[in-house]
Amino acid sequence: MKRLLLAVIAAAFSVTCAGAATTLVVGTPAALGGGNCYPWGCSYNAEYQQVYTHSLFSGLGTISITRLSFYNTQSSTGGATATNSGTFTVSLSTTSADWNTLSGTFASNLGADNRVVFSGSVAQAWAFGNTLTITLSTPFTYDPSRGNLLMDVVGSGITNPNGTIFFDVTSNSVSTVTSRDYCSGGVACSPTGSVDTGFGLVTGFTYGPASVPALSTWALAALILLVLASGLWALRPRRA
Repeated sequence: MKRLLLAVIAAAFSVTCAGAATTLVVGTPAALGGGNCYPWGCSYNAEYQQVYTHSLFSGLGTISITRLSFYNTQSSTGGATATNSGTFTVSLSTTSADWNTLSGTFASNLGADNRVVFSGSVAQAWAFGNTLTITLSTPFTYDPSRGNLLMDVVGSGITNPNGTIFFDVTSNSVSTVTSRDYCSGGVACSPTGSVDTGFGLVTGFTYGPASVPALSTWALAALILLVLASGLWALRPRRA
């Protein structure tokens, strides 16, 4: 009885926790010697959006995105020794806008499930070749079958006294997987920015399988009750 109960609990726990995190890097190979400082690498006090077509996530099913990564492998000309100060607010949503239909009006691109996934500082020491990894305070559940993925970034109080960082960008002159809507000069231009079709930052998405903790908890409780009930039934008094 005890061994059976422990086995059931262990099995349920393994199902709940199964699936190691994986990182999908999109937009590679990066443009040789190229890069862009918007929005992470220079004084960008404005809104920035980048859309990623759903085909990039084909075959993954519904996923839970937990981290975003941006790379500095091609251009060292900015000489930065630290990332920017200030506050970045990052949101993710599922959008009908695609790489070739992104609107210049920021609000028009946001999906109904738009959610703030990070708000805070990304300050850290920096050297050419480093990766900026942003761990999301709120993971985002994304189902590629429902549309494309939109990243929305708003910078506030951003300064870069320690130099500029040029993050890797897509290598194609016109990429068919990503585009951006941005404010030229890094100064707020809301509600409308400039659409750069087929251009964007190389981005890493760290994800795991989407989970529903409440259902897993109920399933585990049901299994335990079932085992207990079976044990009690087996131990019931029997008539001679």
